[in-house]
Amino acid sequence: MDTIYRQLCCDHQAMQQMLDTFEQLLLDLFGHSDRDPNTLSCILDALDYFSVYPDQYHHPLEDLVFARLLLKPVQNRDAIYKARMQHQQIASATKHICALFYAVANNAMVERKMLESTCSAYIQLQRTHIHLENSALFAQVERYLDAEDWRLIHMQAKNLDNPFFGNKMKKVYETLREHLTQHQNAATGFA
Repeated sequence: MDTIYRQLCCDHQAMQQMLDTFEQLLLDLFGHSDRDPNTLSCILDALDYFSVYPDQYHHPLEDLVFARLLLKPVQNRDAIYKARMQHQQIASATKHICALFYAVANNAMVERKMLESTCSAYIQLQRTHIHLENSALFAQVERYLDAEDWRLIHMQAKNLDNPFFGNKMKKVYETLREHLTQHQNAATGFA
């Protein structure tokens, strides 16, 4: 298994874990009439992860892999196009939800029902996207991409290197994810 492919699979597991944590944080926030600043802070940290890590690192790699996959006799091209379109939808939805929570953090009036429905739709979009890639695309990646394809993808990936988002920043976001998920697991373990 190629290292990029392995990383994409690991990213999906990590993102699902983050979505679980984010969902629990939202339940904590919406389940109490008093606003816990720690919960809101953790939500903002989780949104920082969702707004940076996928857009700066994960989705650009997937786009390279999917572009290469389109050169093959794949069975489900529509799933590739849909996943790539969802990358843009997720980025837009993440900006929107971040704006709402930063407004909440700054004591602006945000209708609770609208915030809850936005959060629910956001989580559903993320989960649907990961499921699409895991079920419809990753099997095709394994089946159709060979060593030469991966060599070319690795060469292209070097061009993606973002001076802001190098290995050090990637590690920062992995540490943030670990902190949030461990923090949430510890908090729910004592509830």
